[in-house]
Amino acid sequence: MILLVEDDVAIGSSVSQGLAARGFPIRWLRRGAELLDQVNAGEVSVVILDLGLPDGDGLDLCRQLRAQGHHMPVLMLTARGTLDDRLEGFEAGTDDYLPKPFAFAELVARITVMARRAQQLAPAPISFGSLSVDQAKGQVLRHGEKLTMEPKAHALLLQLAARRGALMPRQTLIDTVWGEDSSITDNTLDVSISILRRRLAQSAPELAVRAIKGQGVQLVCSLIP
Repeated sequence: MILLVEDDVAIGSSVSQGLAARGFPIRWLRRGAELLDQVNAGEVSVVILDLGLPDGDGLDLCRQLRAQGHHMPVLMLTARGTLDDRLEGFEAGTDDYLPKPFAFAELVARITVMARRAQQLAPAPISFGSLSVDQAKGQVLRHGEKLTMEPKAHALLLQLAARRGALMPRQTLIDTVWGEDSSITDNTLDVSISILRRRLAQSAPELAVRAIKGQGVQLVCSLIP
């Protein structure tokens, strides 16, 4: 799925309708605050991201995506198209840069190339006990069934499961899930871990989250000796 984050109604409407008419599955968001939760929910292959959003900066959102380990291509849309602007975008982790106004045919051509590249470069799913972790799609499967839960709990599960039982330092976990520039405290992390534990008890009882004081957090599976 292509995720479009654009607050301009005219641009968002024309791009989403135009891409849908060409067979691209697409979802349009008008607020940057919804981006990370949507990506963490899985199945996003390409992000089209407006640089200037009313509730945040597109470059900061792209940095957060990369900090959380998401590698899908990001195309930045912006009214600022100088060389310095483009270089700043690439340093933040964007893959392509399209200044406004743009020809829709060019947008389609770039998205087609990015979607093809994303499919070719997608890493193989990681197996851990009963889980299959697809980092490219941002989803965790248990016996082939997708596990769904609150966005932050899901993001924690994705990161911990991908490490297949290895300890993850608490600060690394916070930086990866919430972003390095976040003001999240250990308290907030503990609340999200508690939510994840409850959801696993309900849907995957062979899995548990273990916190080791002074070392970090890990996901353990009773199916693994």
